Amino acid sequence: MDKEEAVISIHKLNYVYLAMNKCLVDDWEKIVQLGGLTYPQSKLLIILRENGECTMSKIAEKGLWHMSTVTELVNRMEKEGYVEKAIDHIDKRVVKVKITQKGIDVLDNTKRLYYKHSDAYSALLDMDKKELDAAFDTIAKVCRTIKHITGPCPLSMALEKAEHPTCNCIDIMKCVYEE
Repeated sequence: MDKEEAVISIHKLNYVYLAMNKCLVDDWEKIVQLGGLTYPQSKLLIILRENGECTMSKIAEKGLWHMSTVTELVNRMEKEGYVEKAIDHIDKRVVKVKITQKGIDVLDNTKRLYYKHSDAYSALLDMDKKELDAAFDTIAKVCRTIKHITGPCPLSMALEKAEHPTCNCIDIMKCVYEE
């Protein structure tokens, strides 16, 4: 590839990333509203469901949020009964947050709504898995090349992990289609 083609490719990669992110976020936002949540609320519940009890700083890191955003969000979610806060017994400055059963229930319901009403999920059902896997492999290769990584990179490892989800999404999807 020559230098001009590389510049064009950078622009294309950026547009692909932005467009995919917008499609997926818009689709998820539409669904979480049906479930009575906001996008940040659902993101917080997912972080807690996938990671267990977290400190406020870990939530900020995982959610790519400022601490002030996390504090406001957690306080609002605690008032609604979706999360519980507790002061760390060893370091009183540390606040730990965990999801409540009410939070688990609303998140699981939102996931059920997703599999029933998601445009992204419906569209993927019509796509060829081998083509998608080839696209994922190409994107991972681009990331490895940019980061000068030989062997598995964080994206490759995340894609591999996604093949074997530890969340309850597959169980919920199966329940939706058994209804």
